[in-house]
Amino acid sequence: MNALHRDAVLLHLVPDPGPGLPLAPLLADLSPAERRRADSCRDPDTRRRYVLAHAALRRLLAERLGTAPAELRWQHGPHGKPALPGDAPRFNLSHSGAFALIALSPVRPVGVDIQRVLPATDPTPLATRYFPPAEAHLLRTTPDPAHRAALFARLWTHKEALVKAHGGRLLQGLRTPLEGPRPAEDAWSRSYRVTDTPAPPGYHAAVALAGTTPFRTTTRPWTWT
Repeated sequence: MNALHRDAVLLHLVPDPGPGLPLAPLLADLSPAERRRADSCRDPDTRRRYVLAHAALRRLLAERLGTAPAELRWQHGPHGKPALPGDAPRFNLSHSGAFALIALSPVRPVGVDIQRVLPATDPTPLATRYFPPAEAHLLRTTPDPAHRAALFARLWTHKEALVKAHGGRLLQGLRTPLEGPRPAEDAWSRSYRVTDTPAPPGYHAAVALAGTTPFRTTTRPWTWT
């Protein structure tokens, strides 16, 4: 990560090339627990996309650390967020539909989220249950389904990226207000900056980084060779 400034995040967009890609070499890059998790997936697409995302993450980190992907060992925070020990790069992973998004940061804890935008699905019941009242009201009063779905995806990705950077619980993040002033009880979220980042058509993505100073992102497409 020496070439990456401390106030920068490197993103890798990992597409699913379909069932033609051999998975055996990628499964060999995973830990035993990850292979068991992959084997538990009954849907072939879900299994393949899980393997693709986690193998890409391990290959990226292994290349930077000069080790084999399968040799990487995660440490887990109180709520399960994985990390590498010592001064290793900070990382985060998200996947939705046919894409995964990996974020790497040299120093600052990072969170990333990518979500499909689903115009045919009404998000207002979920927002009413979990979002702050002002945000739920904003969604309910957005009449166009496509605009409502895009707004929901933007709010959701910001909240989840924030939670993943912090290593906290998703429920707390969903209740954190992102539109308008933040109350004092949400002070932990004030210690992070969250921004939209480019995503494929039909998706929305966001990145959160610890600290209050601005940061920049660079997105690179991942190719399987």
